[in-house]
Amino acid sequence: LERTRTMEADMRRSEEEAGDLRRHLEQARREATIDHLTGLPNRRAFEGVFRHERLEAQREMEPLCLALCDIDFFKKVNDLHGHDAGDRVIRAVGQALARISDRCHVARHGGEEFVLLFRGLNLPQAADALDAARERFAARHFVDKVTGKAIGGVTFSAGVVDAFTALDLGATLRAADSALYRAKESGRNRVECG
Repeated sequence: LERTRTMEADMRRSEEEAGDLRRHLEQARREATIDHLTGLPNRRAFEGVFRHERLEAQREMEPLCLALCDIDFFKKVNDLHGHDAGDRVIRAVGQALARISDRCHVARHGGEEFVLLFRGLNLPQAADALDAARERFAARHFVDKVTGKAIGGVTFSAGVVDAFTALDLGATLRAADSALYRAKESGRNRVECG
């Protein structure tokens, strides 16, 4: 009886430890897909969303557009006001983009770049939705919380493409990046379609 009780206690302890390990593993998986600065999904998480949404949009015969956004003159913000101010600007842009629509997936792509996926909007509609967010954001004026100095207006540029014109995510991102480059070359603070 004593040996049976000991074995049962050992089994309960092992089950509790296995449960703890599963919970820690699940938490680590979630953390691996979140950008800790913005709280948005990261690039890795976006890749999974893209694959899923593209299949669903094809099945439902819905439009799907992808956009790349880049904060204009971001290095200048960091150089003049420091990285803390730069981090606040990145968070503010991420929040502004996340408010566009509940059918728009937003992720931090890296650095000062964001990637968006518009489900159910065709190319002109997606560009218009993003352009409206760009205009609202450009009207804001930022102040450095530490020095009280005005940072001024912060803007972003974007390139938007139809996600079905390319074969895969890599090609779609390259097309959006080309449109983003045209937006930068055309004076920044604008949205270009690819």
